[in-house]
Amino acid sequence: MRTKATLTAACGLLLASAFCVSCSDIADDDHYAAPSWLKGNAWQVLEGEGRYTSFLHAIELTGFKPIVNGQTILTVMAPDDTAWQEYLQGQGYASVDDMWQQAPAQLKKAVGYHLMYYAYDWQKLVNFRPNEGDGATAEARQQNAGLWYKHRTRSQDPMEQVRGRLNGQDTTVTVYHYERFLPVLSNRFFETQGLDAKTNYEYFFPQSQWTVVGDGFQVANASVTDQAATVTDNGYLYHVSQVVRPLETIYQTLRQRANYSDFVSLYDQYAEFTPANTETSDNVGRPVYQVGHGALPNIAWEWPTSNFLSMSQLSSQGYTIFAPSNEAIDRFFQGYWTKERGYASLQDLDPLITRYFIMQSFANTTSICFPEQIRQGLVQTAFGTTITINPDEVDDRLMCENGVAYGMNEMDAPAIFSSVVGPAFCDTTYQCFLYTLDRSDLVLSLASDKMQFVTLVPSNEQYRLNEPTMRLNQTTQGKNLEVYSDVDGNYANMGQTQARSIVNMHTAANVSQLSAQGTQVVETNTAFNYWYVVDGQITTNARFNEQLNPAYQGTPFVGFHEVLNSGQPWSNGRAYAYDATDLFAEQGGDGLEHLLSVGNDKNYEYYLFSQLLQKAGLVSQGTLPSLASQGNRLVVFVPTNEALRQHMGSIPGAGSLKVADDYTLSGNVSSSNKTLLANYLRRYFVSSLMNTFTTYPYPGSQMNGTFMAMSGERVQIAESGGQLSYALQGGTPVAVSPKYHALPFAFSDGCMHFIDGILAGNALNDK
Repeated sequence: MRTKATLTAACGLLLASAFCVSCSDIADDDHYAAPSWLKGNAWQVLEGEGRYTSFLHAIELTGFKPIVNGQTILTVMAPDDTAWQEYLQGQGYASVDDMWQQAPAQLKKAVGYHLMYYAYDWQKLVNFRPNEGDGATAEARQQNAGLWYKHRTRSQDPMEQVRGRLNGQDTTVTVYHYERFLPVLSNRFFETQGLDAKTNYEYFFPQSQWTVVGDGFQVANASVTDQAATVTDNGYLYHVSQVVRPLETIYQTLRQRANYSDFVSLYDQYAEFTPANTETSDNVGRPVYQVGHGALPNIAWEWPTSNFLSMSQLSSQGYTIFAPSNEAIDRFFQGYWTKERGYASLQDLDPLITRYFIMQSFANTTSICFPEQIRQGLVQTAFGTTITINPDEVDDRLMCENGVAYGMNEMDAPAIFSSVVGPAFCDTTYQCFLYTLDRSDLVLSLASDKMQFVTLVPSNEQYRLNEPTMRLNQTTQGKNLEVYSDVDGNYANMGQTQARSIVNMHTAANVSQLSAQGTQVVETNTAFNYWYVVDGQITTNARFNEQLNPAYQGTPFVGFHEVLNSGQPWSNGRAYAYDATDLFAEQGGDGLEHLLSVGNDKNYEYYLFSQLLQKAGLVSQGTLPSLASQGNRLVVFVPTNEALRQHMGSIPGAGSLKVADDYTLSGNVSSSNKTLLANYLRRYFVSSLMNTFTTYPYPGSQMNGTFMAMSGERVQIAESGGQLSYALQGGTPVAVSPKYHALPFAFSDGCMHFIDGILAGNALNDK
């Protein structure tokens, strides 16, 4: 970065070294006179002003004099002697020397916070442009003006020895701290965001006043008393009203406050050492590390990136955290977790729950958030739920070196914890489902307050008894949800696709509750898969379909009961547990086409219909080539065996066929009769290739009205009093059999209803 100061320094060096044989002549020549604005380096300027002896003495004690009194390019924020005296008294020290003797590291940190890398003129501090630099056009300068607000200083904590886990081993390492960044807040910074500068600034700095007029700025807690920068031959100098108090990281700021020890303790469950990207090593040449926190935001890092050249990130990014105090956490814990649910203390919480609990505390932005934005509902959590706190009731308002922290003694339940997936977060009974939710990456969508959901929450025991069995396994890397494989006899981590399948089959949107009486069909979040609820019991279409197997005995329905949130429904719907021994799953295996093509068991209720399909030449090698195709869904209304037997003589093309007592069909069909029979049977098929439908017909379904059958004729699907019927348009309706509650046997490629009669009349091509 070339500045007037660098050019001045270069001129000074030339004047001091070139043409030395004629120095006296040069001194007398106005052409070579020093510019009027050249006043010496920063040290010399402050020394000449006479009111900065404390600051200069502190600079000398802490070893920064060679920088300030040399040719190193920098920007200096200078508090006068009165400001230093007030600061020292507030810190409990009698003088600069007293502080140096008692707390040398603190003094060095404080002095270094006033010494910024690089030379920043007034405009650069008002509207720094790290990407375009001095070449920014007037138009470009208006884009995000003032938002690059942080500047690197020479304030730095010394390296320290910290004990912890490294590569799975308990050890002691050297932790490196990067230099602090100083917030310079300008009017442009607030104007760009549409915020009132005074109220938002003083919210975080209540002991300071916003005094900026026009294109000015303040430096953290201090006001700039100049109207313009003082140019020195090694940079720029600004006079400030107070000692600029070094800001700590959010992590260190909370750690220094005992009333946030529980939150910090939870956070530290994820602490890990990360190699510092620096050439620095400790005094015996060993590598140095930073304290990170894994998947959590790294609020312990001074820099968002360790690359000092990433000026755009370094100067703009900061975290916003809404940190609950010990009191707030304890109050929430007592109301949400209980010993009966398996969580007697914070230490009992599953690490996954802790991570979600902590992540709910972060704003979903890389920019710091101000109270005015919170009041306007513009700030969301990392999970996309709106922050609803009242900023005026926040106890601790903390501007930090790498962001801001809102410290609260009151907290509402995090949105995810109070949503329909809440049971997985508050009860160990549903811990496997908790890990399934996390693996599916669907937690955020299910916590949305813009929709209503009903969820089914399966227990750990249901996972254990499932086929294949599933388990939550503790490893050295943490807990993994695993699935048993019959192929190799081992467990493997559950994949996201399988996790999503489980979650979607246990979730329904835009339904308010499950009915305790009557018949209810609920469309799950897996397309064309349903829950069937009949008189207070529940099943899925996959389990319901098992009734088609002649060997099936019993009932597919099981009981269910609501899981409440302290006696109330959850914030965005209701959750239920169900009594099946294993997990509800989507329909798999062979679909409807295969079922109808190979229905060769006389005990099947569609046995006669399948035989007619074969006699009509519609079946080929276990498929229905002229009826079904890839991506096509079929809705089929199948006359029962008895209905077909009674009306076989009325079916076009079937006059030569005979039906035995066991519903076996005998006889041959001529070629011409095959055509008649095939065209007739197509009346019973409604295809998605000829019609648009997003669900199957059932009581309350949107699939009712007039459709085009595969015969080319219009048909009507109707509902009356919870009963379905099927008819040719203008013809006599045939009722769906009540034996199965008018519920469809639903598959991935279509569904089937049984009807108690046949469609009368000739086939279309026989009219």
